[in-house]
Amino acid sequence: MVAEPLRGTERLLSLDAMQAEAEVLATAIEAGAVVWLSGEVGSGKTTFVQGFARAMGVDYVRSPTFSLVNEYRARDKTLIHVDCYRLRSPAEALDLDFPDLERRATVLIVEWPEQGGEFVPAPDVHIVLRHGDDPSVRLLERVR
Repeated sequence: MVAEPLRGTERLLSLDAMQAEAEVLATAIEAGAVVWLSGEVGSGKTTFVQGFARAMGVDYVRSPTFSLVNEYRARDKTLIHVDCYRLRSPAEALDLDFPDLERRATVLIVEWPEQGGEFVPAPDVHIVLRHGDDPSVRLLERVR
């Protein structure tokens, strides 16, 4: 469901460069895709989504840590951004109704998908982010 931007080895990126990489992915991904974002707290998952969303025509993205699900419409597309960080067990993901979210989304992006276990749809793309030694740099790897 996507071309091959970001494919391959882990790379060091500034936060601006990481957003630019997300924009490239957003232009290559097909409608109906599911993107997983994994990584430590503060590693840039929402920053990545901001770049992705900008390429889709969404001006402002906020973290869904407390709301769990944010939905953005731009042009004729819908970006749904889910954060599973606060789920205490995978069974709580049932309340998010992933099948419905997946039906409504042009692209569904899930942060902390591991927290939702088997209830989170399989990814077309899986990005892993980590902190670099320098606070302004992140390690980015596309594992799928």
